[in-house]
Amino acid sequence: MKIHALRAAAEIIAVIVISFTAMGVIAAAVSLYASPFGMIAGAGTAVFFIKLRGEPLSGFGFRPAGPVRTVVVVALTLLFMIGSFLYLEPLLERLFGPIDLSIFAPVEGDEGLFLLMLAVSWIAAGFGEEVVYRGFIMTRLAQIFSGSSAGWAFALLFQSALFAFVHAYQGMTGVIQIFIFAALAGAFYLWSRRSLVPLILAHGLLNTFAMTDFYLGGAWTEAIAQLR
Repeated sequence: MKIHALRAAAEIIAVIVISFTAMGVIAAAVSLYASPFGMIAGAGTAVFFIKLRGEPLSGFGFRPAGPVRTVVVVALTLLFMIGSFLYLEPLLERLFGPIDLSIFAPVEGDEGLFLLMLAVSWIAAGFGEEVVYRGFIMTRLAQIFSGSSAGWAFALLFQSALFAFVHAYQGMTGVIQIFIFAALAGAFYLWSRRSLVPLILAHGLLNTFAMTDFYLGGAWTEAIAQLR
């Protein structure tokens, strides 16, 4: 399917603006750690545009991928996390400085905040981010080029760069890691026949591991570091 470039751009910009506006409002009214729920507003806006054009949600990732592809995507994502921590992150930190995850420091030992962040990990990051970046933005961009291989390649790189940019608070090392993760997620989206199910599961599990590690004061990453 081909869509007019200006209309596609307008819809993508609207989804991004609404996402970040909702994040800002929630952050100001409630807590900085509640701000990722703005992604739900973005996902809702994306679904609105899809239904407005009478398009099937299945064309934007709302369909199963099958058990084999789901297990493979989840397993490879978790392996990427471990490999990134063991090899990629140390290299990037030598080149660009340490990754900055200080925003999550208050999670350590705080059970209430930890549970809140688990909810954020699944509802906002796992579901919301995958719907917005891989499901909507990537697919909508590819439609501009009639779903050609070059169009999908451009869409994959664009959503990866945008996703990395919004994680700039982690410093350059974090931005590069996030870009690689987003590119990998985009590739998995295509390989899984454009299903978001494996990505939502993988993203949610990845962030659950991270939040649990923050809560435990880095105990899990210290244990993994012993493998270096």
